[in-house]
Amino acid sequence: MPKHHMRFTCCTIVFLFLYTTGYAQPSLCPPNIDFKMGDFTNWECRGGTVQVASGVNTVTWNTFFPDAGRHQIIPTTNKDRDPYGNFPIQCPGAATPSVKLGSPVAGHEADGLFYTFTIPASATKFSLLYQYAIVLQNPGHQAQEQPRFRARIIDVLTDQEVNCVSFDFTSSGSLPGFQQSSILGSVIYKSWTAVSVDLSGYAGRQIRVEFITSDCVFQEHFGYAYINVGSICNGSIMGSNYCVGETSTTLTAPFGFDRYQWFSDNSFSSEIGSSQSLQLNINSVPVGSVLPVIIHPFPGYGCVDTLYATIGTVQKPAASAGPDIVGCSKEQTRLGSTNNDSYEYSWDQQNLLSNPNVSNPTIIAPLFTPTDFVVKTTDLLSGCFALDTVRVTPIVVDTATVSTGNMTYCPDETPSVTLNVINGATQVQWYKDNVPINGATGFIFQPTSDGTYWAQIKQGGCTDTSRQYTVRKMPFPKPDFVTSRDIQCINKPVGFLNHTTIANSEPLNYLWEFGDGSTATSRDTEKSFSRLGESIVTLIASSGSGCTATLRKTVMVVSNCDPLLPTAFTPNRDGKNDIFKPSLMAAKGLKRFAVYNRWGNLVFATTKEGDGWDGTNKGIDLASDVFVWTLEYINTDNKLAIEKGTVTLIR
Repeated sequence: MPKHHMRFTCCTIVFLFLYTTGYAQPSLCPPNIDFKMGDFTNWECRGGTVQVASGVNTVTWNTFFPDAGRHQIIPTTNKDRDPYGNFPIQCPGAATPSVKLGSPVAGHEADGLFYTFTIPASATKFSLLYQYAIVLQNPGHQAQEQPRFRARIIDVLTDQEVNCVSFDFTSSGSLPGFQQSSILGSVIYKSWTAVSVDLSGYAGRQIRVEFITSDCVFQEHFGYAYINVGSICNGSIMGSNYCVGETSTTLTAPFGFDRYQWFSDNSFSSEIGSSQSLQLNINSVPVGSVLPVIIHPFPGYGCVDTLYATIGTVQKPAASAGPDIVGCSKEQTRLGSTNNDSYEYSWDQQNLLSNPNVSNPTIIAPLFTPTDFVVKTTDLLSGCFALDTVRVTPIVVDTATVSTGNMTYCPDETPSVTLNVINGATQVQWYKDNVPINGATGFIFQPTSDGTYWAQIKQGGCTDTSRQYTVRKMPFPKPDFVTSRDIQCINKPVGFLNHTTIANSEPLNYLWEFGDGSTATSRDTEKSFSRLGESIVTLIASSGSGCTATLRKTVMVVSNCDPLLPTAFTPNRDGKNDIFKPSLMAAKGLKRFAVYNRWGNLVFATTKEGDGWDGTNKGIDLASDVFVWTLEYINTDNKLAIEKGTVTLIR
């Protein structure tokens, strides 16, 4: 396919073009020029690249079909805003879709939309209305390197642009009417501006509409546009009719012009308004009146044009919210009737509906009381509207349930909870973990294992579910404790350190019993024993769920509280007599414990009470032999005491 070329200066731009919606003879406007079909039928979509050739910005077209990422239909319901200019990407008030041309991803790309049509030879009045909002990224390149946008209306016979309605924007810091984006400092934008294209003198001629966006030539700065084409091509005005039964109406001229001048008749002798809208009363402006409005564009952005409103009467649309409904409270009930593309719909109770702007929305939120839904149906051509109401009366299933007993149980127990459906005028099916329980169809149910239980309840033809009950088997605590010393000295405090755990980390309560009638309830505790020999210490740990476990250990109490050390040990890793260490008992603290071989070389040393020697040196097992030990500690008189001795290592 041959390549097509176009030359123009390039700039980084985001544009929004819109043809203002009005009401006209449907056959006068070219088919789908307004994108009402929701696609690009009759439009030519192009894609290409942009570069500088001989000092001129040049576009080379190489694709001739819509690119989903760069030619995108925007539905009329879209509420998004442009990320740089913060203006709506769908034209305010437009009844037809918009199109996004290009994208904010730069790549020295160009994108185009082209529409060619012939104005009917019999047309005495033919006009197009468009609005645009522009956003330009301004990287500060040379003009021929900048991103750029242009809109052109071409007389195909002469290949000439129609005067004062074609625009060419090149990004710079001095473009009139532009503001700097608060999101990105290198971006400037121009908010909505309208242009009227009067083509009344071109009857029977072929016209081409062109929109083209392009990035900068260095692949770093983007340009894109939003385009919306309305359905009015004969210069008529929205709301030019009194609705039957009404005595007033509002005429609305196209949005986005600088000034408006309304006149009472075609003589243009009496100006009656200067805003976009004009309120009329049938007593002062009867049916059959013709009211012109002169629309003045902002300076430099189009030509002055005149539109006409011929006042008539029109029937109100047939609004239908549908018949009153009695239905299940939580079922998704559909309202309304069949859609009419010529109507616009708006429902109240919007938070309860799937889409309040369609003819037949679905109720998506539960109803618990009778609720009225009102639909406003507006004829897009005339602006007339009518209201209709539907009442939805919900059938509310009584799902109340109660539980007795505990929702938790210990490993040596069975669940004690009982679940009860209160409403006796129902059908019941119990579920466990979302699976129906075979035969569990009574009002009362007792779980037999852990899981999540609930009841499906049917009443009056409607089905609902009860609240969920989670029955859990709780773990036993794992009690454990250690003493500060293996052998205790009579009438001296002994520290008990609690190492109890539980799998679910829930809080625990403790009870210590020391065999002499004394108890403690703290996590860690201290006890002085006054009786020689063995004493049984019991730790009872209880969880918040009521699961209890018990541990008992024997404590040896002696009267001779001097440090004790064995004379031999057997470090063969059988768990018996493997570690050589002192038992300090009444000593107030260890200073240093050390072991030497027969040549006086140090093989082990520690300053931490409880640590001992395992018969190795630097990780190597030592052979059977006699070793010398020294012990330094603080005695009961708070003085440093030193003792020495020997120990035999037996392999």
